[in-house]
Amino acid sequence: MQRARMIKSVPILVIGVVALLTAGCANNKFGGATAESAAAQRDCELLSGTWQLTRGVVNGKPVPPSVLRNTVLITDRNTFRFPKASGVGTHPAGTFTVNPTTRPKQVDSIAVGGPHAGQLTRGIYEILDANHKRACWGRLGGPRLTEFKSPPGSGRILQYWKKIGPVPPGQS
Repeated sequence: MQRARMIKSVPILVIGVVALLTAGCANNKFGGATAESAAAQRDCELLSGTWQLTRGVVNGKPVPPSVLRNTVLITDRNTFRFPKASGVGTHPAGTFTVNPTTRPKQVDSIAVGGPHAGQLTRGIYEILDANHKRACWGRLGGPRLTEFKSPPGSGRILQYWKKIGPVPPGQS
């Protein structure tokens, strides 16, 4: 029963991760050649690629290893998608924007399909190094988070990702 609830939470986990990774590079709200837009562009480049979920916590519960192994995210500038091979049951995709000038850095994700199409999820993110990142997402339509935690009953999703390759050829 607990595992079934965890699996049902995975699509929302995926939406959150995607939002983090796509970071709104092409559509950043800063516009022009400012330090803020340069920082957003830099983060978008670092977030682009193929990513493997290495650790996740949903409502205080760890994501099972089998789900981690099957959760792959492809981000290309300000868009994201989960390939069919990802074990999430759907093919969520969307766009996102980032604000790298805040601490923690902020990300807004909007799903382009599925039951949550057009709805906003707010999160925070951190690029740990060139091949690792983390994100934390709040409830759909909820307030912005300020810390990377997912306590029981919070509705929060905490994710850790490892870059496993570039954006696949022909998919950018």
